[in-house]
Amino acid sequence: MKHMLAVLIFLPIIAEAHSSDNPVDDIAKYDQTVTKRQSEFKQSQQTEEKIQNLQDQISALESKILTLRNLMASDYPHIKEKMSKYKFDYMESVDDTLVQLKKVITQTDTLLNQ
Repeated sequence: MKHMLAVLIFLPIIAEAHSSDNPVDDIAKYDQTVTKRQSEFKQSQQTEEKIQNLQDQISALESKILTLRNLMASDYPHIKEKMSKYKFDYMESVDDTLVQLKKVITQTDTLLNQ
């Protein structure tokens, strides 16, 4: 189980940023998925079910972040060009957040398998 989670975490992300013509609808769907899975987490009895639940939440959050990132880039081209008024690279920050999110899952896996 530990290796399965590790493999899933480090697989390359092959995902579209959004699945419909309206990214705002997609973001709402991702939020609904996370909310539903979070409420189901308490009902899960087996560790494997809980891990799958967490993976589903992470996947939805990851898709949401990618959709938000692409939406920001299309609405605000100066962000893409690293020319924000705050001299802050928003896209790099979003990408870093995704890496951090994956690390949290790896650490959770380590904790659960001790």
